[in-house]
Amino acid sequence: MTKSKYNCEKMVHTMFEGYTMLQIMRKTDSEAYSCRIIEVNEAFEEMFGIPHYEVLDKTVEQVLPEIGENLFKICKGTMQVKGLMQFEFCIEKSDRHFLARVLNLSSDKVILFFIEITLQKKAKDSFHLHEILFERAHDIILYITFEGRIVNANERAYEKYGYTKEQLLLMTIQDIRHPSKVDEYEQQMQMADDEGIVFECIHVRSNGSAFPVEVSAKSTYTENGQFRVHIIRDITMRKKSQEKITWLAKYDPLTEIPNRASFIARLEDEIQRSIRSKIPFAVMLFDVDKFKHINDQYGHKTGDVVLHHVAQSAQKVLRAGDMVGRFGGDEFVVLQTGIKGQDDVEALARRIQTSVNETITYESVTLSVKVSIGISLFPKDAMDASSLLHCADKAMYQIKQNGGGSFYFFTSCNPPCAENRLCLDENKDMERN
Repeated sequence: MTKSKYNCEKMVHTMFEGYTMLQIMRKTDSEAYSCRIIEVNEAFEEMFGIPHYEVLDKTVEQVLPEIGENLFKICKGTMQVKGLMQFEFCIEKSDRHFLARVLNLSSDKVILFFIEITLQKKAKDSFHLHEILFERAHDIILYITFEGRIVNANERAYEKYGYTKEQLLLMTIQDIRHPSKVDEYEQQMQMADDEGIVFECIHVRSNGSAFPVEVSAKSTYTENGQFRVHIIRDITMRKKSQEKITWLAKYDPLTEIPNRASFIARLEDEIQRSIRSKIPFAVMLFDVDKFKHINDQYGHKTGDVVLHHVAQSAQKVLRAGDMVGRFGGDEFVVLQTGIKGQDDVEALARRIQTSVNETITYESVTLSVKVSIGISLFPKDAMDASSLLHCADKAMYQIKQNGGGSFYFFTSCNPPCAENRLCLDENKDMERN
């Protein structure tokens, strides 16, 4: 046995899983070639699922058409090169991938060695897919060392933070965290290393502007060492939606003042505060005179303009500790805290009327707006929120019975006592004048 043949057989038994020996045949008066299979080993049979008696004396084109144009390269190279010649190529057969290596034995014989690389190919494709997903992910993805240095970032990171790739890879994670969140970092990273963590934070762009983010952080091992992977989502819109929902739970969207639930909660707090401090307060309930006529005559949009005017006009004459809320429809309520006496309450009632009772114009419609105010006092008239509102409502009803456009203190006497009659008579005198 020659040394070269010995080396070839050694390669067959030690380096490759399967092989086939081919006889090269050149077609007459043509540059085309054909190869006849003259030998295969058991590994080849198992690899391709074909017994040797079905492939011997058949052409490669019949058994392995997947070789395709590589066959011409094999044959032509073998004809032109004397001695050993090696090159390799890949073929795919039935969703399996093979690496083929070529060794020429002579000018008309060649051996093909096959190694299955399906798993390697899938791993490579998976890695390629990971790279695609990494770069095109909607969220920011950062790879960070345990010292906090950023070692990899996707395209979304450059877009969101406004840095180039080169700039970002020279930074640490602390460089993009808002200063107010720096102290939380160590504890969060400890949790990221233990079981992973999802937390909210504030990050800063290259132009100095800040935005809220949700960070999913977890340590991971790679062939290059251990890193922390941060998947970061901009939650600006989520925060705005949450703030809007929170606002709507407390405020009336039309008038932009506290709603019924917020007012009652504040009223109940004030009752407890007043009990402790022994400082009284007043509740004023009022609505718009002839509001139904405005809605019916000029439409709901005009009515909405009137309601917004009333709310804002009343709010601007209140002190910092007072509160106005919308109870529903055209009904409003005011909490006046820390009163020293009835004179304080009358003064505020007049300020509200002066501010609200004016002529407004909307879409060429001129409207004269007036309100009727009913007033109850704590603890004189009632000791709980519901009763205080009921007393104020009865006082407002009394003012309506007398023509509206004024204010009236609740009284249990019937007819109204002299003190309340002064408020009614004074208002009628003002209207006559």
